[in-house]
Amino acid sequence: MADTSIILEAATAEKGLQEMLQGAASALRALNRPLDLHIVVYDAKEADALASKGLLLQANKCGASVTIHEAKERVPDKVESPVKVYRSFPGNPINTACRIARDVGGVFISPGNTGLVMTAALFEMGRIHGVERPPIATPWPTAKKMLFSLDSGANVDLRPLHLHQFAHIGKVYVERVFSRPNPAIGLLSNGSEDYKGNALVREAFKLLSADRSLNFIGFIEGQNFFAGDIDVLVHDGFLGNILLKFAEGLASTVNKMLRDEIRASLFAALATSLFLRPALRRYKKRFDYTEFGGAPLLGVKGNVVICHGRSDANAIKNAIRWSVGMVDEDIAHGIEQELAEIGLVTNNGDGA
Repeated sequence: MADTSIILEAATAEKGLQEMLQGAASALRALNRPLDLHIVVYDAKEADALASKGLLLQANKCGASVTIHEAKERVPDKVESPVKVYRSFPGNPINTACRIARDVGGVFISPGNTGLVMTAALFEMGRIHGVERPPIATPWPTAKKMLFSLDSGANVDLRPLHLHQFAHIGKVYVERVFSRPNPAIGLLSNGSEDYKGNALVREAFKLLSADRSLNFIGFIEGQNFFAGDIDVLVHDGFLGNILLKFAEGLASTVNKMLRDEIRASLFAALATSLFLRPALRRYKKRFDYTEFGGAPLLGVKGNVVICHGRSDANAIKNAIRWSVGMVDEDIAHGIEQELAEIGLVTNNGDGA
């Protein structure tokens, strides 16, 4: 009997359906649990044919079930307004997968357009009571441990209360899924002194400092981001999205520069091949986003994981592996309990 539902929206993946199915098969192999796997595609016949070559065999080995769902409409090539696409193309695969997750529970995973995934989740699942701005929590490798920063782009214009909520939302996620009791929480700013930051950050600092239920350690500056001393970093989505894309670009550039320098010298290339290759392989793995797979959208009445559009099989495998923990720990209910217990709710009511 299946224990957890995984709803994978595979239709919009840039690397194609076969890559997504390979990732799902690898996840089943790694987890070895009787999962209830739902896959949303554009062409059910193609998916059935591809699944029979590996995914279904693996599912049989671990007692998992696989159901293929065909989306009735396509996502337009260019999504200028997620809300308009959500309403104008109700049968698109992202909407379809989100509705399945709403009805059967489990976790909804998609490498599709971030704005459309968020829109579908908000309209189909609704927000947790009291949560006005559900954030995206992005995992970051650091010198010591994985850091989770939120928000990474879901919300640009915020109030201090929202950042205060983000701290508690991140706390629940890290405590429950990664077993880190009383996680250290920081607030991103341009200095460590309590008078630094803009008006939003300074007011949020006051709220977080006064909250004795949080292990708040104060402002975190950019140069300390990767030190690994905190578990959760709070900031608005404007800064978070810039930070995310800056880091992606920097990592790509550094890797290219390193390869160019190694190739420029025969001695360097030989030394790398003989002595440094294992270390470089480990270094690359630590900074490989596919090792985590995706970023959760927290604060909605369900479990949602947003993957990179270029996700490969390894990314999908790990997105499924990590997201199972969200279901096992009932993260949405945990967040709702946390905010209710400390009275940290807005007056937005429920729904989108």
